[in-house]
Amino acid sequence: MDEPDRERVIDHAGAEVLTPEECLALLATTPVGRIAFVHDGDAVILPINIGLSNRSIVFSTQPGSKLDAAVMIRQVSVEIDGWNSASHDGWSVLVKGAAYLVTEADEIDKLNRLSVRSWVRPDAPRSWVRVLPNEITGRRLPTPTEQT
Repeated sequence: MDEPDRERVIDHAGAEVLTPEECLALLATTPVGRIAFVHDGDAVILPINIGLSNRSIVFSTQPGSKLDAAVMIRQVSVEIDGWNSASHDGWSVLVKGAAYLVTEADEIDKLNRLSVRSWVRPDAPRSWVRVLPNEITGRRLPTPTEQT
């Protein structure tokens, strides 16, 4: 994950700032994230099973669901993270962008071949949503020994 010729950038809190490429690499290996959006004036955060396709996040939802209706062509945020409670280190990636329903048959067929599956009803009909990022940011928390 680290680029040997890249100088590490540390933010004001002491966390390493990840490049967009490092963030995308983490996104490609993480099957579960959380999506945040506003629905009826309230902030909502829900878990989603995610995949990565053409530098954007994709996930499926059941047609007619609250999530399906709430995110279409609206700004959303998707967050993923990883941590190690024994070593007290971890990372977090945040993607901000617009969510769109995927409607092209060829694209739906391609997405159906991804390993993105619902944990609740994996065989239920689904709609695909693509989050086109306009910002990808991430941070890596150092282990306590790296901070000294």
